[in-house]
Amino acid sequence: MGKPFFNRFEKKLKIVHADTDDIDNPLGGGQPVRTYEINRRLARKHDIQVFTAVYNGSLELKRDAVKYKRLGFYIKPFGLSPHISFLSLLGPRIVYTPHDLVIEEFMPPVGFCMTSLWTTKPVISIIQWYFFKYWEKKYRLPFKKIMKIVAGTGLYKYFIVQSDAMGYEIKKYISGAVIKKIPCGINQSEFIKSPTYGNFALFLGRLDMHQKGLAMLVRIWKIISSSKKIPLVIAGDGPARRRLESDFAKAGISDLITFAGRVTGIEKERLLATCRFMVMPSREETFGMTALEAMAAAKPVVIFDIDNLNEVVRPEWGELADKFDTDFFADIVKKLWENTEYCKHKGANAAIAAKKYLWDNLAGMQNDFYCNVVQKKYEI
Repeated sequence: MGKPFFNRFEKKLKIVHADTDDIDNPLGGGQPVRTYEINRRLARKHDIQVFTAVYNGSLELKRDAVKYKRLGFYIKPFGLSPHISFLSLLGPRIVYTPHDLVIEEFMPPVGFCMTSLWTTKPVISIIQWYFFKYWEKKYRLPFKKIMKIVAGTGLYKYFIVQSDAMGYEIKKYISGAVIKKIPCGINQSEFIKSPTYGNFALFLGRLDMHQKGLAMLVRIWKIISSSKKIPLVIAGDGPARRRLESDFAKAGISDLITFAGRVTGIEKERLLATCRFMVMPSREETFGMTALEAMAAAKPVVIFDIDNLNEVVRPEWGELADKFDTDFFADIVKKLWENTEYCKHKGANAAIAAKKYLWDNLAGMQNDFYCNVVQKKYEI
């Protein structure tokens, strides 16, 4: 994992980290991956305990010296039950858990976990989830408005964001916020040494019709199919799989689509190593970890030009279509498909850009921010 990065602050901190998600959750995204990768490095010096919500098969365990505790319960008919029960139990657990610092992840559906009400120690909020529209539409409740009200109470001051755009967003609601930009990262071992540019395009991620733009992906491939027959492998799982399969069938292009399911380890590496390029038609992202994984595999990524994601994927190594212009997106896909050498050129630039995101370096930045907050270096 590289050289130690604890020279600036010798004190061992007791850190409580609240993250509803977990890397073993079948529906988990990039957030718990970041929680794990950063914490397993910081646990070489600090005592770290992670509280997560429950999910099917969840057990309390220790990963690389990081203790994972599960809070809450799941009532099958109520989709929000793990989140609500997690929040109801989180505060009291923090009170009775010795700590110097609390880290809380923004979580659905309201963002803030309200841990500041349960501790006199500093609290840092990490913004990796910021998708209020879906939850408001689903439950018909003003979740973002609630978040803004909490932001205005003065309970929160310290934030870690993954993009400049998200930093500006937080500043709109908390002008005096102390904001540190620390993006998601990648391990050196995830870089593909000998990529090939095969006979399929790849989508990699959670199957979510709205946030991941999968309804648009169906339209894009329908447009493409009128002139090009480009195979698409969809790797990932989620609540939208059945609908997605049905939509491709209705569009008459099921023969071009392969569903690989949730992939990890060697199979994930194989798909990244052998795809020609990756497509990522997201409507919303706070970073875009799968884009970074494709970059490390020396593959260009096609995206819509949306905030946050367009700071990871740049024109020098990726392709940006005008926001939600499916015809434009389809034209880019066809251009990449027809020119393997162009894909190789973009991919080489992508691999170089990905080197800026090594987890060891990012963990060092996060360690420094934690220690500066505890030492009150940002106090007036």
